[in-house]
Amino acid sequence: MAKSDFIVDMQAHFIPPEAVKLVSKTDEYDYTIGLKRFKKAYELIQDVDSYLKWMDDAGIDVSVLSTASFCNNGPDFCKATNDGYAKVIKDHPDRFRAMIHVYPFDIDKLKTEVKRGVEELGLWGIGVASSYANKTIDEPWMNPIYEAAVEYKMPLYVHPSIRVDMWGAGKYDLHLTVSREYEVVKSFVEMIYGVVPRYPDLQVIYAHFGGGLPALKGRLLSWHRPPGFPIPEQEQGHGYFIEQAEELGLVAEYESRVKNFIFDSAGYGGWMPIHKAALEALGADHLCFGTDYPYEVREARYVRTVLENVKKLGLPDADREKFLSGNLKKMFKIG
Repeated sequence: MAKSDFIVDMQAHFIPPEAVKLVSKTDEYDYTIGLKRFKKAYELIQDVDSYLKWMDDAGIDVSVLSTASFCNNGPDFCKATNDGYAKVIKDHPDRFRAMIHVYPFDIDKLKTEVKRGVEELGLWGIGVASSYANKTIDEPWMNPIYEAAVEYKMPLYVHPSIRVDMWGAGKYDLHLTVSREYEVVKSFVEMIYGVVPRYPDLQVIYAHFGGGLPALKGRLLSWHRPPGFPIPEQEQGHGYFIEQAEELGLVAEYESRVKNFIFDSAGYGGWMPIHKAALEALGADHLCFGTDYPYEVREARYVRTVLENVKKLGLPDADREKFLSGNLKKMFKIG
């Protein structure tokens, strides 16, 4: 990889040791399952020194730390996570940024923790899960989180829930494959229809290419029906070819809803066809690099392979820069 390429990793998971001690079984999910199944990953996920060495070996300059799917462990877990992140940033200010973690069901503590995270701890952005038990992210109970993100003009990061029982996921590890991706793209649809109209200035980062959005975007465009949009009576109730949706103004209306969205590239094992599809379907202005360390990739050489493959795509320099770091630099005030 050319030395001129500055690399920012959006999906970098780290749980401070103090917070790991608070990982528990809740009414929503037994979060200790991961500690048992992903034993090696959870050894690495607490170790800053090994993390830094891995970043150096992989060619990553800055990592944005989060573990938003664990927020439902409770406010004590979130506070310990935020305190641990603040220490990492203080010790390594040029290498890390970190998201604020909040327990979404305690509004008073939530608001206080966001304020503390920004003004005292030096954290930036709020990490959330794609859903919480039987609650979705377009429901009013999430409004305080969105209001806080808009107030501080900082991004919201949506990571898939890690529950095992999602969408028939009890068999064949579906919760780790397609069930989780459906959960992500489902929450994306809830976000653009149920949240963005109320908070049009909200900046949103979605994990895992938005759950396969490069392929599903065409489907969404064909059936995009914003409330009150003037559609000829004889054309109502039908799907459209994309050219027809463009002529009706539906494509432009959809794009206006996602103008502040970007999508990270983690979750697909470095598979280049999805990278190519994302660059064409979503565009370099809406993409950022992610590894999903230490779950998906633990060997630095694989990250270097992906970065080399991105270079081989022959993108314009400006587009490669946006994808590898530029879009995140703006959102997280890096550099």
